[in-house]
Order: sequence, then C-alpha cells, then structure tokens
Amino acid sequence: MSVTALNHNSRLSDALERDLMRQAIAAGEATSIVDLCKSVLATLKKGVVALYDFVVDVAVAMDDARAKDRQFTGTQW
Repeated sequence: MSVTALNHNSRLSDALERDLMRQAIAAGEATSIVDLCKSVLATLKKGVVALYDFVVDVAVAMDDARAKDRQFTGTQW
C-alpha cells in the first residue's frame, strides 16, 4: 500500500479528478513518453554530475588537509 492510499486527505474526489482530466484534455497538451524519458534522464544526468563534482571536491579538500597536516607533523611549538 502506498502512503496515498493510507492518507484519506490526499485522495482526489471524483469531481476534482474529472475537472482535472477535462482541463488536461482541453489544454491539448500532447504527452510523449519519449520526451518524458528524455527529461527524466537529463535530470538524472545532472544529479550524477553534481554528485561526482561533490565527491571530487571532497577528495581535493581532504588531500589539501593531509598536505597541511604533513607540514606541521613533528614540529615543536
């Protein structure tokens, strides 16, 4: 069961659902599965690229921290 099925407040009434369907049909917007898939894949690609950039930035920051730590290791204050 989904959360929607368990939450009665989030269900669409029949009248509301009919109105939404009429509006969608009247708008004449064509829905293409191919366009939808392209959009989803483009969004996923952006997410993967952002995650990769984040991991690279963290690795660079950790390398810098290790290099700075090496400079001060063994020194007497």
